[in-house]
Amino acid sequence: MRILVPVILAVLVPAVAAAQTTNLPSGRDVFDKSCITCHFEHRDPARMSEMVAPPMDMMAAHLRQAVSGDRAAFILRLTRYIKAPTAEAAVDTMAIQRFGLMPSIHDTFPDMTDSELDAVAGWIYDYYADAQLPAAGQRQMGRKPSQ
Repeated sequence: MRILVPVILAVLVPAVAAAQTTNLPSGRDVFDKSCITCHFEHRDPARMSEMVAPPMDMMAAHLRQAVSGDRAAFILRLTRYIKAPTAEAAVDTMAIQRFGLMPSIHDTFPDMTDSELDAVAGWIYDYYADAQLPAAGQRQMGRKPSQ
C-alpha cells in the first residue's frame, strides 16, 4: 500500500496539471479575437492613415521600458490599464493625443475573463520582447483617420 500511493500520485498529479493547462486561453488567440480589431501587430508608417489605435509592438516597447523589463509588473500594469484606461496610467502620451483613450475592454468585449487578460498580457510581453521604439525623429504624430 505504501508503494501504491506514491505511484498513484505520480500518475494523477501530472494528469491533473495537464488538464488544467489545456483549459487556459492562448494569449495569441485572445489577441487575434480582440486586440487586433484595433491594434496593428507592428508599426507600419505606410499604413498610418489606417490606424485607429497604436500598434501593439510600440505599446509593448513603451510599457516594457516603463516597468524596466519586469514581466510580472508588465502583465499587472497592462491588465489594469485594459480594464480601466486612464491618461495617467498610459505609457505613451503621443498615442493618447492621436487616438484618445481606449475603451475599457469590458465595454468592447464584455465576456473577456481575467485569465484571458493575463494570457494576452503575457503573450504580448513575450512576443514583442525585441520591439524597439523608433528614434525620436522617426515618430510621427499624424492625425486620426476620422479627422
